[in-house]
Amino acid sequence: MTPFLTITQASATYSVFVGRRLIGRVGELIHPRGKVFVITSAALRARFGDVVAGAEQLVIQEGEKYKTLETANDIVTQLLERGAKRDAMAVVVGGGMIGDTAGFAASIFLRGIDLVHVPTTLLAQVDSSIGGKLAVNHPKGKNLIGSFYPPRAVIADTAVLDTLPPHERLSGMYEALKGGIIGDPSLFDLFEHGPFDLDDMVRKAIRVKAEIVSADEKEADLRRLLNYGHTIAHGIEAALQYEGITHGEAVAWGMIGANAIAVRRGLLPAEEAARIERVILFYDPARPPHLDRAEVLAATEHDKKNTGSARVMVFPRRVGECVVVSDVTEEEIAYGIDAVT
Repeated sequence: MTPFLTITQASATYSVFVGRRLIGRVGELIHPRGKVFVITSAALRARFGDVVAGAEQLVIQEGEKYKTLETANDIVTQLLERGAKRDAMAVVVGGGMIGDTAGFAASIFLRGIDLVHVPTTLLAQVDSSIGGKLAVNHPKGKNLIGSFYPPRAVIADTAVLDTLPPHERLSGMYEALKGGIIGDPSLFDLFEHGPFDLDDMVRKAIRVKAEIVSADEKEADLRRLLNYGHTIAHGIEAALQYEGITHGEAVAWGMIGANAIAVRRGLLPAEEAARIERVILFYDPARPPHLDRAEVLAATEHDKKNTGSARVMVFPRRVGECVVVSDVTEEEIAYGIDAVT
C-alpha cells in the first residue's frame, strides 16, 4: 500500500497511512525486526481484537489520570517480564493518552524500541500521533515529562472514527480547526462552511502538522505554532485535574483566550477574532466549570514553551498565519483567562 505521505524529520523518516479499514492490514504494513507487542486498553482490545497476528498484547488503563510515569513504568515492567529485546516493536493502538503514554514507555525502554502508532481517535489521528512528541503528565502540569521519538509508521484508519462518541469527535475537530488557523485556510473553510468529508479533513490536518514537524522536529521555532491555544488550555486542564472537559474543548477555549490577547495587542483584527470564535462556538464546546483564575494562571507558569522568565504564546494575525510572541506578561495571560472563564 502506498503511504498517504512520508514525513522526513531530522532524526527519522516514516510513512503515514490514511484510509478506511486499515486496522485489519496493520500486520502487512509494519515490517517488524523482532517480536511485536500491541499496547492498548481493555476496551479497544475487545473492539479490535488481534491487529497483528501472533503479537503479545499489553493492556493499560485508559483515561487522562493514568497518563503518568507510573503507567509508563508498568509498561516497561510488562515488556521486561515478557522478554522484549532491543529489536522489539511496540504497536500502540488507541487515542492520545494511550499513544503518548505507551509511546513514551517505548522510547525509554532499552533506550528505545521501534514504535508504530495506530490512532483510534480523531484527536490522535490529526495531532498526537504525528511528529514524535511523547509525554506523560506531572501534577504541576500537562506533558511535562517526555521525549522526542519519531515512530516507524503511523496507520490512521478513518473508518474507526464513524463510531466515536460525539464528544471525542469534537475533541479532535478543535485540534484540526487549530491546524487551519495556523497554516491552511482551506482547512478552516471546511469548518466554516461545512458540511465536510471527514477523511478530507483528516488528510488536510495531517498535512499541516507534517509540514511543520518536518521543518522543526524539536520545537526550536516553527513547531511552536502547534501550541496555539494550548497555553490557557493546559492551564484549564491542570486546574480541573484533567477532568470535566476534553483536551480539544480546552484548546477551543484556549484559542478564544489567545485571540482576546492578540486583539488587545493589535496583532489580530477584531472582526477576524470574531470570525474564528463564531466557528469554534458553532461546534458547541463544553464550557469549563467555574475556575479559579489564580489556579489556571499558576498552571501556565509550567508551560513548556516558556524560556527563562519569558512567557511564550502563539497568536494569529489572520486565518492561516500565526506568530510566536516571547514577551507575554502574566497580566495578559490573566486577561485571556478572564475572556473564557
